[in-house]
Amino acid sequence: MLRYLLSRPREVVTKQDVLDHVWGDYDADRHNVVEVHVSSLRRKIGPAGTDSAIETVRGVGYRLRDP
Repeated sequence: MLRYLLSRPREVVTKQDVLDHVWGDYDADRHNVVEVHVSSLRRKIGPAGTDSAIETVRGVGYRLRDP
């Protein structure tokens, strides 16, 4: 998932885009797999209490912030 986000710097990607490109034909209606992995990535790539490198664009999807 991080590789996919890195391949699209500053571009907003939808949850469905992530599911399609990372997990293929995965049923998103029953699982919150993207949210779980975003949360995990945020903990791994950034110190606690700081703004995450992965930004949630409400109602749209996710994007990597500018460094």
